[in-house]
Amino acid sequence: MSTGDQVIYLDSGGLQRRYILHAPPAYDAARAWPLLLMLDGRGGTPWTAMKIAGWNRKADACGFIVAYPEATKLNPHGPQHFLDNPQMWNAGPGGSDTERNGPDDVHFLRDAIADICGKFNVDRDRIFMAGFSNGASMTFRFALEAQELVAAIACLSGHFRSPGLALREVIPLIYFFGEADPLSPFRGGEVQLPWGGTETRTSAQFSVDSWLDLLGLGREPTAEISENGVTKKIYGPRDDGAEVHFYSIDDLGHVWPGGHRLLPEIIAGNESHKVIANDVIWDFFSARPKRRLQS
Repeated sequence: MSTGDQVIYLDSGGLQRRYILHAPPAYDAARAWPLLLMLDGRGGTPWTAMKIAGWNRKADACGFIVAYPEATKLNPHGPQHFLDNPQMWNAGPGGSDTERNGPDDVHFLRDAIADICGKFNVDRDRIFMAGFSNGASMTFRFALEAQELVAAIACLSGHFRSPGLALREVIPLIYFFGEADPLSPFRGGEVQLPWGGTETRTSAQFSVDSWLDLLGLGREPTAEISENGVTKKIYGPRDDGAEVHFYSIDDLGHVWPGGHRLLPEIIAGNESHKVIANDVIWDFFSARPKRRLQS
């Protein structure tokens, strides 16, 4: 397969789906390469996912493959529109940004990984997933339902919405949230949604605590560092690799940390470059290949 950006189509669950695949110019099939899947939020596309974080540059510099799978529109027959007909992941119950009828996105993401592994030499112990907003909720869900595939996850500005499932394998989490997020209040509460209506949302800490409980880690951090408006809490690590890192950023809205805000500031809030998320995430992923829970 060639390097650079490719739009790849595949059949999944009776639908034609697609993803963008970026392979660095240095790709060489003689060795196995890490793979990162990046999921954008409600209304996002593979192209917006590429823009908000700059993963292609990071992949070229650090030597990994990036895939940007595409969600489906709420109304598959109508034109895509952020407010009226967004593309959105089927990411589980509990919120208007996640709950929907429709395609089996866990199955699609499995198919996408299998397709990539058939085209490229992928290190199966270094398959990672990062998601923003609704894509973060989908990342949580996929990590639980296809946990044998995923080494570690990064979730940004999105909520855990997958109750009733258990972890059988170690999947470390790195989690980011803006304290000035107008769409998902950091401490939880009622929010006015840009597509109409109000909704009560859980806190950022709720999602962290949910993953800690799944990993069997305590809810008290083992370390906490605050500097320049950024607080980092570390939970673990346990000997088997179970670990959670939680970054809260005081001036960040509903925006990728260190990335680009594509929605108007009145909707999404502020950009912040106090943390460059893709640098921190890749450092976290690079040190955490696939591990198994101790019996």
